[in-house]
Amino acid sequence: MIALDTSVLISHMPRSATHITGPTCAATYMECVQRNKNHTTKPTGPLHPLPIPDKRSDSIAIDFIGPCPKDDGHNAIVTITDRLRSDIHIAPTWLDISAEHFTTQFFDMWYCENGLPLNIVSDRDKLFVSKFWKALHKRTGVSLKMSLNYHPETDGSSECSNKTVVQALRYHIERNQKGWAKSLQCVCFAIMNTVNTSTGFSPFQLLMGRSPCLIPPLTTALTDTVTEEIPEAESAINLINDLALDVAEAQDNLLAAKVVQAEFANRHHGDEIVFKEGDKVLLSTKHRCCKYIQARSNRSTKFMPRFDGPYIVTRAFPSKSCYTLDLPNEPNRIPTFHSSLLRPYIPNDPDLFPSRSLPMPRPVVTPDGEEEWFVDWILDERRRGRGYQYLVRWSGYRK
Repeated sequence: MIALDTSVLISHMPRSATHITGPTCAATYMECVQRNKNHTTKPTGPLHPLPIPDKRSDSIAIDFIGPCPKDDGHNAIVTITDRLRSDIHIAPTWLDISAEHFTTQFFDMWYCENGLPLNIVSDRDKLFVSKFWKALHKRTGVSLKMSLNYHPETDGSSECSNKTVVQALRYHIERNQKGWAKSLQCVCFAIMNTVNTSTGFSPFQLLMGRSPCLIPPLTTALTDTVTEEIPEAESAINLINDLALDVAEAQDNLLAAKVVQAEFANRHHGDEIVFKEGDKVLLSTKHRCCKYIQARSNRSTKFMPRFDGPYIVTRAFPSKSCYTLDLPNEPNRIPTFHSSLLRPYIPNDPDLFPSRSLPMPRPVVTPDGEEEWFVDWILDERRRGRGYQYLVRWSGYRK
């Protein structure tokens, strides 16, 4: 639920409560304007491509596709992509799979063929933020690089793989959308045997040094003659050298592709606003509004505030265009966001606009010494366990 700073969520209150204790802050006219006006400028923050892996299978990207129509007992797809584009594994799975079961699936899919990677790029799925998965990474030494909130560009390798898999499956599934689970291997083979635009090679070429045979060779005699003239040791050395050259050329092509992608992406981005620790910013409610409306079909996104806050920047990473905010009312939420979701908070100038400054109402002090604030009205309520949570506005505070 999206709550303005002038409102507070109160958990497990009796319905007959007339006043609620708790601190809050007043919202001025300037704050209301900044929260409710649309963001008409270009998104800030240039594209920061991830570094290119030094070797094959050093860095992989994992992502899930789903929910899918239930087929053969599965309702989701997992893709594991080598970020050097030398290998990809696709398998059916479940949306509610536990971290322990997914670790077993990862062992069978990837580890048995390629070993442990140095790092894994993923989104913030519940599996990757679980304590079990973090402990596993700590034991094995594999670092986990998770994308920012509402910023899928970080996990671009998986997003491209997922898009290709979905497009390819449309040619294989039936009208009732069944049979996609058994078609994943055919889709995987097709992707492995297709030349990647960024690297200039097919994954098979980078993985094995050659493309697989699709039909019987047409020049068998010539191939046998050439093979007999080259000693086996020299042939093996040439294969290894050719494979190394292909990987090096793929790295150069991938680097050039990232430069071009960053150039075109930055054309649609405005000048980056660099925040410092301690600055106050407003946070976009674009993605959170959508989730809130899905839960309450009788709401309209047109009337939702475009930004909320202000929030204080606790940690700044300007080289990556991401910032960590202090979210006191949402302790379970990931507090790091891309700069495109932030805008600077402009406080009211009391010297120029004294009428827009609202005085902070003092709390009521009970005989026991406890501070209390009076509720102006209850904005919303929701059931939580055996109690309720109330979204309230305190007396003396404006929206």
